Amino acid sequence: MKGNLRNRLIFLFICLFLTVFLSAMVVAQEIDLQTASWDEIVTAAKEEGQVTFYAWYFPDYFKDAAMDFENQYGIKVNLIVGDQTANFNKAISEKDREVGTIDAMIVGGQWVKTTMDLDLFYGPMKNVIPDADKLAPSLWEVQEGVLTMGYLTPFHRNQTGILYDPERVSNPPQTWEELEMWIDENPKKFGFNDPSKGGSGQSFVHTLIAQTTGGLDKYKGDTEVVPEKVANWNLAWEWVNSRKDKLTFTVSNNDSITRLNDGEIAMTFAWDDNVKDMMNKGNIFTRAKMYIPKMGAAGGGDTMGILKNAPNKAAGALFIYHITTKEQQLKKFEMVGAYPARIDIAIEGTLLTEEDRANNAIAWFPAPYKGLMISEFVKNVLMK
Repeated sequence: MKGNLRNRLIFLFICLFLTVFLSAMVVAQEIDLQTASWDEIVTAAKEEGQVTFYAWYFPDYFKDAAMDFENQYGIKVNLIVGDQTANFNKAISEKDREVGTIDAMIVGGQWVKTTMDLDLFYGPMKNVIPDADKLAPSLWEVQEGVLTMGYLTPFHRNQTGILYDPERVSNPPQTWEELEMWIDENPKKFGFNDPSKGGSGQSFVHTLIAQTTGGLDKYKGDTEVVPEKVANWNLAWEWVNSRKDKLTFTVSNNDSITRLNDGEIAMTFAWDDNVKDMMNKGNIFTRAKMYIPKMGAAGGGDTMGILKNAPNKAAGALFIYHITTKEQQLKKFEMVGAYPARIDIAIEGTLLTEEDRANNAIAWFPAPYKGLMISEFVKNVLMK
């Protein structure tokens, strides 16, 4: 009799455990982020109990942000900071699975078109995330010239410009003609990185194309390359090739900054957040100055997306919201100098002025042209 009673109690315990476990799974699976209240989403996120987030930069910030999130919500963060290409290749390789292994990830500009074309992300999130109207409006709709339709949540804004050593450059150029003259008079002292290795080099080549081939307006709205519009890009490659003995080519965003710090070059194109981060770490002298020239330099920002087959969508949404709160946006700026995506934060200590951003920042042309720009530069300049 005792054995039977014990078996019955064990059976009842197992049934109770399964009932609770399955109920929790049903709640998590049934939550519809599009119709649920935010309180319901938070509850579902806590029931999911964990979130897996992929990034490839700002590891110190993300570790702190993950710890803050775990302390506030009791939800475990599986933070993966790895190679950008590897991150996206993994997400793409899992896209046909019913349930993947990634909940949310940072989305960099060069991957926007590919991932949107593959229908990789869940959304739209603009009507889900609290304070969505406080995040950069343009980044909610377009990133790298690709319509994202509110699926990708703005993470931060970034901007390229000219970084220089004021002890060696007394009158930094504002126009393309002034830059040409400075390069001719100071051979090898202006550098930029291989555009296939970093966005600051892409920004310089982007400005080069704008200045030598007739501007950027003609590319607006294109979803694919129009051959007629790039027929004269040879003018841009000829400009570079005719000055190869006067230009310094670097291998990455960081390499450009390092060479400036070491005195090899005196001026380069750079990202504002990258420079600020390297300054904070003591990797470049604090006297360095940065500005957006009147001829224009490209800017935009990065976003965050929830994978369509994410196992923990509610937790993914909550973590994304956490990253976009005022507290976290300010912490990110203080730690790494990344300009907030929020437009309701007044901050000081930026390398670029708001006047520069308003008057001289230019948007990237659509992603297909950016991809072509990189491959054509490699073929027509670096391989010659």
